[in-house]
Amino acid sequence: MKEKFEVNKILIPIDFSKTSKVALEHAANLCSKFKSELYLLHVFTSSNIDVFPNLDMKRDYDNVKNAVAKEMETIANDFREKYGVKVNAEIKDGSISKEIVQTAEEVDADMIVMGTHGVSGFEEFFLGSNAYRVVTSSSVPVFTIQQDSTKTAYEKILLPIDNSQHSRDKVAEAAFFAQAFGAKIYIAALVDEEGEEDKNKLNLKIKQVEDYLHNKGIDFDRTFLHGDDVAEMTLDYAEKVDADLIFIMTEQEAATGLFVGPYAQRVVNHSKIPVISVTPLGILSDTQNQLKASIRPFRD
Repeated sequence: MKEKFEVNKILIPIDFSKTSKVALEHAANLCSKFKSELYLLHVFTSSNIDVFPNLDMKRDYDNVKNAVAKEMETIANDFREKYGVKVNAEIKDGSISKEIVQTAEEVDADMIVMGTHGVSGFEEFFLGSNAYRVVTSSSVPVFTIQQDSTKTAYEKILLPIDNSQHSRDKVAEAAFFAQAFGAKIYIAALVDEEGEEDKNKLNLKIKQVEDYLHNKGIDFDRTFLHGDDVAEMTLDYAEKVDADLIFIMTEQEAATGLFVGPYAQRVVNHSKIPVISVTPLGILSDTQNQLKASIRPFRD
């Protein structure tokens, strides 16, 4: 059983887009820091015709797939030579989000790193992006990156905390990253306007988080944010402190119906900086819960 959070194996889905290339740069940064083994995954779909426009998908299916395999191996070889880490490349057919989550389980990945193109309006509210569908299905943290998130020095980490049951489940992972990259953690205590009476309870949670970070020797700051839109508060504060990374909890319990959790979804889709989404303990299997509980310090 793991006694601490580790990033020994990273899965990165590749679709050859600009966003995917930016995600690969972040994965390279993590691999350099943690000497992680990298798993490259491409899910083969009709969208491959956009990558190889000179080939006809219906007529040249095998040629397109061979071209994809060749490109994947080129990326893998370049990565091996540049970073000296073990790289595996695989191509699968099927649903993009399902294959990503399933592959992460098969290879025992510690983290998924993937680009998100972001969605808005009707598509965001009812369907969501492939990245968010992975976030709501994965049992391991998902590191999502927008196309413009090119900075790979994580010096300031935003850690939103509220009164929800699993809000502090992400603290150990955030502390792990802060120690690895020498980052300062900015604790954002989120108080919605209807929850002012619960501020004492939130104060206690924040104090416990501060004590934990202090004992780890991690520099931190704390502020209380008040408002009725916690997603907007989080994103605005990230911009205010010039944060490089945001840690949030997923909302998988809401993902079984038509609507999915609005807070995590909006942060993942609209953040200008990378977001790491961590799965609540209550969502994991019994075995996974026992494993994660050993490295997560807080209980409600």
